[in-house]
Amino acid sequence: MPDAKRFLLVWLDHRRFIDRATISPIRRDIEDQVAGPPDGVEIDLWLESPGGDAHAAYKLAVLLRSVASTVRVVVPDYAKSAATLLALVGDEIYLAPSADMGPLDAQMPDEGSFTGSISALNIARAADEVARDAVDMAVSGGADLLDITGLSRAQTIDAMLRFSAAFSEPLVRQLDPKVVHHAKQMLKVTAQYAERLLDDAGNPNPEGIARSLVETFPTHGYAITRSEAFDLGLPVHPLEEYEFADKVREGHRAAEAGLGQIKFCSLDSFIDPPDETKTTPRSRKGGRTNGKTQEANGADPATDAAKVGA
Repeated sequence: MPDAKRFLLVWLDHRRFIDRATISPIRRDIEDQVAGPPDGVEIDLWLESPGGDAHAAYKLAVLLRSVASTVRVVVPDYAKSAATLLALVGDEIYLAPSADMGPLDAQMPDEGSFTGSISALNIARAADEVARDAVDMAVSGGADLLDITGLSRAQTIDAMLRFSAAFSEPLVRQLDPKVVHHAKQMLKVTAQYAERLLDDAGNPNPEGIARSLVETFPTHGYAITRSEAFDLGLPVHPLEEYEFADKVREGHRAAEAGLGQIKFCSLDSFIDPPDETKTTPRSRKGGRTNGKTQEANGADPATDAAKVGA
């Protein structure tokens, strides 16, 4: 769309998590800067994030879709968990050769963990694996017991069921049924969010892709590569084909050096910023410019106490 106004959301800060406090300034910037119908607006999202709150990521994705006809997502290194969910808003997803996305997951409070949260996917998988291992033990061990002891089939099955139950009891005792149920419900919610975003982006298989992103991969930290994401049916393209790939790499390297940033602006003003020494008036004291400024690391005091997720 040649006449479309193009904006940029830069989220290149691996130290900042997606949560309601972090997205609030972005929402205000979008409300202040984006005017007119979505047909005349396009948004590029440069994304580097370990994840965060799935609800907040979904809210931001819905906001981007509501104001823009086209959303391009660019991942120079990684977009995990809730950041993967956010990336699904993209009509086009550009990934660097070694960039990765992650399984869809949700974070649950956990006072005993270092970050204060725990993966819903890991909780659900733990419960499923305990049950599956108990059945496998009864079946495979039963065949050996039958051959060795000469017991009847009924006696063998009874003995193996009692043994696998006793073996699994200490593990089962550590699983809180309410927590396991909540983890599985949160994963269902995340899958529904993903399905809606994919459907809004015109993907022909939103339900299948959403289910695969939740159920297929073994751990929370699994790296879904560019080729795997493409095979899933996501609209993946090589980063090399993105017209501002060099600028993305510059921003990513700055973030790796501790100069991450989160900001929303017009794409033109970011790619080709004005020369403030010529265009922005100085104060009479010769001090700071009168224009808006932003800290290099994109820090927002309102988010300092935000709950950490992954």
